Amino acid sequence: MNILQWCNIDECLLIAETDEIYKKYAGLKYSKESILSLAHLRLLNSKLFLKNYKEPVDLFVSVIENFVDSSTKNLELKLHDIRTKKIVSKYKFNDKNINWNTWRQFNNIEQDSHKRKKVFDEFIEKTKYISPIIYNRFEKIRSLYLTTNSQQSNSSSSIYMDSGNQLDPLSIYLMNEKITYTEFINFVEHMGNKARNPFKRSLQQVSLEILKRNVEYYDDFYFFRNRIYKDFDNIFKNIDPVKEVKKILKILDFDLNRIIFDIEDRENKYPSPICFFVKIPYDIRILYKSESPYFDLQGCFHEVGHAMHASSINPEIEYWKKYYISMGVAEIFSILLERLTKNKIFLKSTLAIDDNNLLDKLKSRNNFMELFFVTFYSANSLMKSSFWKDHLSIEDSNLLYSKLVKDFTGIEIPGEYWMLHHILPEATMYVPSYLFAAVRAKELDVHLQNNFGEAWWRNKEAGKYLQQIMSSGTDIDLSIFSKFDSDLYLKEIMSI
Repeated sequence: MNILQWCNIDECLLIAETDEIYKKYAGLKYSKESILSLAHLRLLNSKLFLKNYKEPVDLFVSVIENFVDSSTKNLELKLHDIRTKKIVSKYKFNDKNINWNTWRQFNNIEQDSHKRKKVFDEFIEKTKYISPIIYNRFEKIRSLYLTTNSQQSNSSSSIYMDSGNQLDPLSIYLMNEKITYTEFINFVEHMGNKARNPFKRSLQQVSLEILKRNVEYYDDFYFFRNRIYKDFDNIFKNIDPVKEVKKILKILDFDLNRIIFDIEDRENKYPSPICFFVKIPYDIRILYKSESPYFDLQGCFHEVGHAMHASSINPEIEYWKKYYISMGVAEIFSILLERLTKNKIFLKSTLAIDDNNLLDKLKSRNNFMELFFVTFYSANSLMKSSFWKDHLSIEDSNLLYSKLVKDFTGIEIPGEYWMLHHILPEATMYVPSYLFAAVRAKELDVHLQNNFGEAWWRNKEAGKYLQQIMSSGTDIDLSIFSKFDSDLYLKEIMSI
């Protein structure tokens, strides 16, 4: 078997597995047995590759990741199942007990802070059901990486690794993002430290304005993400996010036939908007369920940014260059498109919102949420990197997480909260990628404006240009538009 044959087999297995996982996240009927069987087949296929090949290096590293992921798929599914069954409140939402999947919708609608606090406290207490699964899965992942170190290819990529060239989830992540550990830490700390004080000042003011009281620990990022825009519900409630984003993609000449939308509200549907690259570039699927009118617009545009990226990748390039795009790159185009929902020119010209006072107020609220995002995700990123680097226990992770969130946001939150997040307890890393991408999306936005005008989204040539950048998959040339200038982005969000 040559590498091309191996890739053809692996792509078929990946497509089948992603399709089944998509159904699970969508809250549709799915087969757990099929997911595990396909994961086992991909595990065997990974072992076959690792036994015979060490190059190309990018593919080799990706196969190691898949080997680890497939080996722990049963624990991943167990976490999903226990979380859905055990993280359940005595309180109800839509006549059904609130569970982890409906928690955010409940928080957005519920006006009684005391009740929200009770549900929050219940969920924190019930992390005891999922904490052993999270820890066991991560420990197994750590040990599996150790077994692959003897097979590690000696390459220039090792400059990104920490701890003497040993492969682990953190070093693999740094390799994929092409950033050293020192650069990574300096970047995150710089972002968090710059945003820290402006956010804390704004938080006190916004809390009194929105909540009529000081912020409490159960008023988390995702609660604010919806509640802060309540004043704008009447403005956005009649705007159809899917219809509006399709207009943009049509103007930019993206292939809408490759993108499927699922906006149905099912009880066991994943709580966060999410995009599945089932078969790149032909079968891309978007899931989200309504939380609030303005967030729905933001979330829909964000996921469509992922979709327009994946649907533009050249189908003729190598398998691994299509599917194994780094997280920091994958989030650039999603954040770029989401930025339109905060763009005054777009809101005026496309959505016909022409009240300047209202738009100024919306900009101020968006900048506040960007500061919240930077501080919150800085804490998330530093905790998760420390988890791997310092071999933290769950208890130590909880203590560190609580400390970091308080340091960056000023909010005292139970440390167990990270286990209720939708990314932290599942992905080995990922969260820093949002910070990387936010900076690069700002740079790309400026680059597009300089080349195609302030309203670049109305220029078909801008669409062709974006598709050209996206088409190369992992070979994307970020230097075309990015110097990784975090201060450019930070300057934008500092004006509250």
